[in-house]
Amino acid sequence: MSKDEQHGAGEGLDATASLLILLQQFTMETDRFINGLSTKHHLHRTDLSALGSVMAALRRGEEATPGRLGQELNLSSPATTALIDRLDRAGHITRRRSETDRRQVNLDVTPLARETGKALFGPLNDHLGAVVASYSDEERELVTRFMTEIIAATIRAREE
Repeated sequence: MSKDEQHGAGEGLDATASLLILLQQFTMETDRFINGLSTKHHLHRTDLSALGSVMAALRRGEEATPGRLGQELNLSSPATTALIDRLDRAGHITRRRSETDRRQVNLDVTPLARETGKALFGPLNDHLGAVVASYSDEERELVTRFMTEIIAATIRAREE
């Protein structure tokens, strides 16, 4: 999107409305990026979402389970099983029994999944990282607070 398009999106609007429009445009561009990756690399969009969800849970130090994955992606139990089977066959996910509850299955991402994620999302991370690096520490702190609150607000709206 050109700078003219970015600025034109908010002409005549107050700062809040302009910012909300920019957030909507960012969401749309992110969706287009993900859809392009899915098509180009013959991966289901749900597969990418599932891998992202499992990786996020592991980053937070949480167990990634089929039940949580299905809940996060709003999938039925059979659809979640089919998704995990597909990712397992592709070499992206492994299943292991919980050490504390042998009935519970936990999901892990494989090195292949991590490499694939870096290859697919590396260019986006590079471009976004360059933008983030151009801001001062104080500006990054403000943007981090803003994004954290925006994400929380989005979750609240979804849950209503």
